[in-house]
Amino acid sequence: MRVCTALLLVPLILSGATPALAVQAGGPTSALGTPARMLVVDIDDVGFDLLRETPTPTLDALERGGRLFTSFTTAPTCSPTRAMFHAGAQCSHPDLLVGQIFNADTTAVMPTSPLVPLPRLLSSAGYTTAKIGKWHLSGYPNPDHPRQCGYDHYTGHIANVRSSVAETYWEYPMAVDGVVLPRAPRPYLTTAETDDGIAAIRAGFDFVSVSYHGPHGPWHEPPAHLHTRVDLGTDREKTRAMLEAVDTELRRLLAEALPRGYTVVVFADNGTASQIGGQKATMYDGGVICPLWVFGPGISSGVDPNPVGAVDLYATVALWFGIPAGAGSGHPTRGPDSRSFLPAWRGFDVARRWTYAERFRRLGQDPRISGVQWRRMVRSERFKLVHDDEFVGQRRFHDLLTDPDEAVNLLDPGAILEPAAALAKRTFEFIFSRI
Repeated sequence: MRVCTALLLVPLILSGATPALAVQAGGPTSALGTPARMLVVDIDDVGFDLLRETPTPTLDALERGGRLFTSFTTAPTCSPTRAMFHAGAQCSHPDLLVGQIFNADTTAVMPTSPLVPLPRLLSSAGYTTAKIGKWHLSGYPNPDHPRQCGYDHYTGHIANVRSSVAETYWEYPMAVDGVVLPRAPRPYLTTAETDDGIAAIRAGFDFVSVSYHGPHGPWHEPPAHLHTRVDLGTDREKTRAMLEAVDTELRRLLAEALPRGYTVVVFADNGTASQIGGQKATMYDGGVICPLWVFGPGISSGVDPNPVGAVDLYATVALWFGIPAGAGSGHPTRGPDSRSFLPAWRGFDVARRWTYAERFRRLGQDPRISGVQWRRMVRSERFKLVHDDEFVGQRRFHDLLTDPDEAVNLLDPGAILEPAAALAKRTFEFIFSRI
């Protein structure tokens, strides 16, 4: 196998080529026959709208050389998406109940049982795991929660950067393996997260998860060498500069990971922030349909419209490491709502025909029985049904083929549903009744 150094790798990434890997023979292999090492990166608040208007050469290279999923469904806010990824269950699963974000001061945590968190599942099979960056599934009163979920190592700023308490991307608290370091001047946060991710990769952890805070607010101008923006007069322009900074530092992260045999998964946790014109926190596609890239040897390149969800990452990652998990696996505590889409990594169709997203206002309370306001949507490639109890029982049904902007509600008085639409609506209503 031809050796590709990190210096040679950067132009290969930007050209879209898949580099040869410098790996040792004889180690454990994945379900695709590649080294059993994976880097998962999530980016905060990036919808397709923000992505397409921002120069992102590193992400563009992943799209050219890997697989881009265009119907990847997340929750409309970040903590629920992270919970689905780590637990393999829908947010309203009775053993999860994460429908809202965790703030820095909360004493609540994502449950660590009876559902088996993904890092604990990997650790139980002998794999080493590291988590870097934003956690957002507990607060600083529980700084060791990532390791309680099974990660061998965690370092990062647990929660959002809070301008209300004078935090910035240059001055923030940290948690390192359960020890809280108070707010202090530090390296630019996106750069620090990259450096910590590189350290975990160089240390040889089998599974490394890096969660960037950027381009989540507070919006600002990043260091000049990380972006190309000139006009930063609006928060949206600052957000574009912050996304460029993530893209620039991601290039450096990949230059360390790919030569060491890591398969790379990158996704956004929800859509672009509503304060800058995005649809985050809503059930519109701009809030819950986000980009997902998979890159590495054995990955079939192309754009993939298969409906897959953040909840499906659990079973997909587990099976990639050779661990049975997900719906139908016979292990009800290992990602009960998750379905592997590993075949799609090689260009095959997947069995899932719909995806689901939800949001409810209170952590730890079941929205079915507590009267908590509940936003829900179920979506196929063509049709979408929304039940939104936060807006006086609003119901919407859209044909995305003819109405991609979701402007026409087919449930309005006088609307006539064609047979395909009527069948989809009945199917979606049944799905709502079962979740």
